[in-house]
Amino acid sequence: MFYILRAIWRSVTLTLFLVGLVLTPHVIEVARVLQHAGEGAIAEYRLRMIPPERYDSEISAALDVGDGDMARSIATLAGEQRIAVSPQLVARIAALPAVDLGNVLQQGWKCVANGDFDSEAGFACVVATDLTGIGDARDLIGEGGNYLSGRPVNYVTLGIASAGLALTAGTVASLGAAMPVRAGVSFLKSMNKLGKLPPKLVGEVGLALSRSVDKVALAETVNLAREFRVGEMGAPLSRIFRTRGLAAVTDVATDFGTIGKAGGVRAMKLSAETARDLGEVKVAAKTAEKYKGGYLGAIKLIGRGALRLGDLLLSFIGWFIAAALWIIGTAMFLMKTARRVARLLYVTLRWSVGTLWRVLPVPAWASAA
Repeated sequence: MFYILRAIWRSVTLTLFLVGLVLTPHVIEVARVLQHAGEGAIAEYRLRMIPPERYDSEISAALDVGDGDMARSIATLAGEQRIAVSPQLVARIAALPAVDLGNVLQQGWKCVANGDFDSEAGFACVVATDLTGIGDARDLIGEGGNYLSGRPVNYVTLGIASAGLALTAGTVASLGAAMPVRAGVSFLKSMNKLGKLPPKLVGEVGLALSRSVDKVALAETVNLAREFRVGEMGAPLSRIFRTRGLAAVTDVATDFGTIGKAGGVRAMKLSAETARDLGEVKVAAKTAEKYKGGYLGAIKLIGRGALRLGDLLLSFIGWFIAAALWIIGTAMFLMKTARRVARLLYVTLRWSVGTLWRVLPVPAWASAA
């Protein structure tokens, strides 16, 4: 019975050692993904799991429906991943027109008619409209008046209007240097009015703003806006929200501006549909910086998986457990081996000493004694 148990124990130990040896490289990779999860590492990890043939199928599908932007982005992503795209698809992409005039006119009309947009042309109209400051001033008066009179307030709209008015002046003064953030605020404003911002993100921003209102500064700004004294609004406008509260708007606007700069308007809208909260928008911005022109394709291929670990956590936990078992099994194996080596050395040393004692002549002093 003892020998059977010893054989089972050896088998278990050897199995743990081998399994851990195989899975340990995964654990190292998992640790790297977790460490750099907010910098695009999640998307990078998932993209390596996508079979090369899917790139061709997605590019073909995009071209078949006339979505040249998506086809170009997936092709760019394929190049970054060192995946060859079919020559026929490369030729079809090269044959696409640089500018679709019909689409430009259609998007411009959508902006004028309902404030929505699906392309650079439509969004350019939205930003140009916002640079006048009229819409932001109207929103500030409306929501600011609600706050001062005790009526329900949409704090996100109020915060976006405040940031928008400040950035309009800043964009002009800086000769366009603040345009990416201005574009981000315009995007937030339009998506908020259309009800297309993630509810959790809206709740986070609204809560931060609601806790940081300066009522005196808000009243002064609203009065100046009602009298169209725009030039005098700068000082009280900067005090409406405390720095931490307004940062919730400017930070997320900066992130969306970064996404837009890297991947365009489609990437901004797709990110708003994919991200759930402020943290995931920041991950999306870092991922957009990493993949640039291929970001739109990355979101298309892996969806929400580009921003969150989700189902990967189960695999990661399994690999960590396997690695822990490997460490335990290896430690037990080494301890057992060390014990056997020590026992062997002890027996060898004892036998050597005994042999020498029998072979060597007895000293005179020992025999005299």
